[in-house]
Amino acid sequence: MTLQLKETPIPSEMTARLPALESLRTQLLSNIVTIPSGQLLVRAAWNTASIWPLTVQRTYRFGPPAELAGPSGFPYHWVYLADDGYTAAWEAQLCRNDVTRPGTFYIDHNAQQALIATLSFSAPLPLLDLTGLAASRLGIYDQLHSPDHAWCQWLGWQLDQIIAQEAGAIHGFMYPSRRQPGKLAYAMSSRHMATLGKAMACSQLAFGDSPAYARLLADRLRVDPP
Repeated sequence: MTLQLKETPIPSEMTARLPALESLRTQLLSNIVTIPSGQLLVRAAWNTASIWPLTVQRTYRFGPPAELAGPSGFPYHWVYLADDGYTAAWEAQLCRNDVTRPGTFYIDHNAQQALIATLSFSAPLPLLDLTGLAASRLGIYDQLHSPDHAWCQWLGWQLDQIIAQEAGAIHGFMYPSRRQPGKLAYAMSSRHMATLGKAMACSQLAFGDSPAYARLLADRLRVDPP
């Protein structure tokens, strides 16, 4: 038995810019991808506690929006993963671009102390697919690549509703990395983190000790952080 959809709290000015929830649900449930058990995934985190956090104090690209925070915190959140250390570092903004210095990038202050965690799970991970044809059919390809966090955060609320309806069948979603074009990224739902954590193997090293950091540090386009 699936959960009933909640009455949407989406602000009216945002509703007109998002796909209808039922249309989104129908399309995405016909576009499920599965990460096989044992596949390595990478997460960049500022400390050990934030590698696999069961609660968060701050949300990012896909929310939830600040309006949904209550006395006990946020009702859900996402944990972002990637296929490689470069994409994880850019997604976590360990590396950034400075608009006042086009054609360059910098490694953020103290980023070398952040962690690059390699995760694997003993169970397969079924995910909603927000890439390719699904994004085109839904008309959301451009918005997924834009810096409009408000839109992405309310889309994230819709995705959480779909995942909640499926009662454990979906663990998160796959989306195109905005900061590392051509790469994929993954958002795992906090609804399943406790269960998945029991099936997770994790190793970690400081970003400053990683091969990715050494190559980025030597890159001729790198400049000092502002």
